[in-house]
Amino acid sequence: MSLQPSQPDGTLHVLPFGGGSLAARVRAVYDEALDAADGPHDVLVLKRLPNGVAEFTTGLRDAADLSVRPNVKSLPRHAATVLDEAAPDKRLLSYEERIEFLARVLDGYNWSSYFEEASQHDSFGRDVGQLLLDAAWQGGFDLPDGEGGEYDEYLRELADVNDAFHEKLAQRGLIEQADAIPRAIAALDRPGVRQRVEREFDAIVVAEFEECTAIDRAYLASLARNADLHCVAESQASVERVKKEPGGVERLADGLTVVRHDDAAADRSAAASRPESAGEADSASESAETAASETVGRAFGQFLATGDWDGDATARLIEAATLDQQVEEVANEIEYLRREHGWEYGDFAVLLRTVGDPMPRVRRILRHSGVPTAAAGVGGLEQDLAVRELHALARYHSDDERRALDLLRARVPDVDAELVEECVDPRSVAQSLKRWIVTTDLKGRIAAESADIDAREQFQNVSRLVSIAEFVDEQDFFEVNWSEFVGMLRRAITYDAPYAHTAEVDVAEGGVTVGDTALVKNDSRKAVFLLNVVDSEYPGDETLSPLFPTTWITQMDGYPAVTQPTEEQVIDTYATVTDVAGNEFERYHDERARRQLAIGARAADERLYFCTYEQSRGSVGKPRHRSRYLHAVAEHPDLTLEEVEGPGIDRDIHTLGSASTEILAQPWSELERVQAEASTGGEVQLESAEERLAAIQKVIAESETVDPRFERAVKTQFDFARGAVRPDENPGATGGGE
Repeated sequence: MSLQPSQPDGTLHVLPFGGGSLAARVRAVYDEALDAADGPHDVLVLKRLPNGVAEFTTGLRDAADLSVRPNVKSLPRHAATVLDEAAPDKRLLSYEERIEFLARVLDGYNWSSYFEEASQHDSFGRDVGQLLLDAAWQGGFDLPDGEGGEYDEYLRELADVNDAFHEKLAQRGLIEQADAIPRAIAALDRPGVRQRVEREFDAIVVAEFEECTAIDRAYLASLARNADLHCVAESQASVERVKKEPGGVERLADGLTVVRHDDAAADRSAAASRPESAGEADSASESAETAASETVGRAFGQFLATGDWDGDATARLIEAATLDQQVEEVANEIEYLRREHGWEYGDFAVLLRTVGDPMPRVRRILRHSGVPTAAAGVGGLEQDLAVRELHALARYHSDDERRALDLLRARVPDVDAELVEECVDPRSVAQSLKRWIVTTDLKGRIAAESADIDAREQFQNVSRLVSIAEFVDEQDFFEVNWSEFVGMLRRAITYDAPYAHTAEVDVAEGGVTVGDTALVKNDSRKAVFLLNVVDSEYPGDETLSPLFPTTWITQMDGYPAVTQPTEEQVIDTYATVTDVAGNEFERYHDERARRQLAIGARAADERLYFCTYEQSRGSVGKPRHRSRYLHAVAEHPDLTLEEVEGPGIDRDIHTLGSASTEILAQPWSELERVQAEASTGGEVQLESAEERLAAIQKVIAESETVDPRFERAVKTQFDFARGAVRPDENPGATGGGE
């Protein structure tokens, strides 16, 4: 489809790059709208991005000193409410349901030879689904008239697939979430619908307007036809929109009256938004240290986003040999800061550039180190033990009875085949799951075995699986059997949803926030750890989609992302670019990565850590080098990177993971020390080594809580160190690094 959206009419407030509380920055504009309205119920506030809606609502209520909650929704969620008014008989599709309907279309599709070959890869369905989703959030493929780019024929084929997919949904009264906004635009043209929707507001305030794409702006233009529209945008801060269309916030100003806010006003707003320190009665030195460190995130974030910063600031640098060791050092630093300052886990964020691999691994390492984590949206299904249990139950009934029963016994020791069969309702997969959950007290076991934050996540995932089973029961194109459920569950695990394509996202409380940098775009933490700040990640190589070579994508006129930027567009989009020497496509997306790093950095109130590693696993793989943006930071005369040594060197050991690694390394390190002394003719003091190793053995022998596998690993390391056993004679031994 060719999108020719109308432009909204109203006021655009442009704020400088600053971050901090979104509610505090929007408050003045909200107060202005509130003064002209009858009350908070007449002012609709729309937040463009889905994360932190609840926190933003609470913050705006407090900032505006309201006695009632302001009327706040994410923009996609509001579009869904418009559809409810227009078509109450329609239902929005869940992400798992979308996967299944699309899989039915893809499996039976008559592909061209290129896609037929690509479909042999396991990731094909996920890759096609992601590209169709990206297009749907922009109102569909914006294919040019005529032939278009050299490879646009492939996009036309995908557009036909998307049409077939939506036709299948329409037959069942279903709508995918990404299609809600264009459908809502059409629904607002119906007089009865518009009349009911407009009863909700007299004025609209839009936060994060810098992230509104063309289809979002068209929705706002239609929604605010008879209402005052106040848009708030932040300069040099767009991450999501600039992936899809180039240009700074000025590009969005067509039809809007622009009001610019200077840095001084932004500083006053940020200062007003900071809560009073609970330690006002503490020593003057501590207050001075806190005041000096409050701007650390803004200092580094503003330099990375705009290229400008005046003033001194210091960030920390964690450098490790492997990705795993990097995360282990982060975990140890978190525990060190907790003990040193009394901070809570919720005061920390561990951020990667994007959602996806290796985020599940990062969460797993943190948790193994004793650090609870909280992620945006639903946690990964693959690593959830409760999900594995229900998956094993389904496999028992479908295709692997013996092995599945072994897995079930590992979770429920008293289980037998008779108990499994007793839980089966032949008419319903969902009822069978519910019987198992109740009979084996799955929720009680989760609560007893897991910390509160982990238990809440597992409860969510169990509910998610039950919903998938109910979907299998309800839809007429499924056979109500376990094989269908296993197939759907396998796809749900493989294509686990990134939060950026949902309507609302909240981060669970009580743990360290783990997510991508966009998650904290308008939030802050006392300490922020930016992982993998290496050149292969910041900026890395922008592929956009595994379906096509990048050289093809750069020639596709209708691809739903920026593929053919001009030098002028690159300069217009990023303040960090004054000229482009080389490939405009690469420079454009390289600078977007730099901005993502800036967004993550500015979320740090008091401590900011840039974290790097040299190898992906052990000594195998291509070496990683510091990001070029870290080199730019290091060259700034007023910005300092202070290196943090690892556990046991500059820091005491504060985590279980670090302690385990250190203990397993002791025999080797002591042996190397003795050998070094002997080889240089020095005197060898064996007493200290013997005392240290004997202490480790004594603790293990006397403890009743040490895992036997860890005890065996330690003993094996002692045998290796003294040469009693060679490593290749004991392949089951475990080290501490992976």
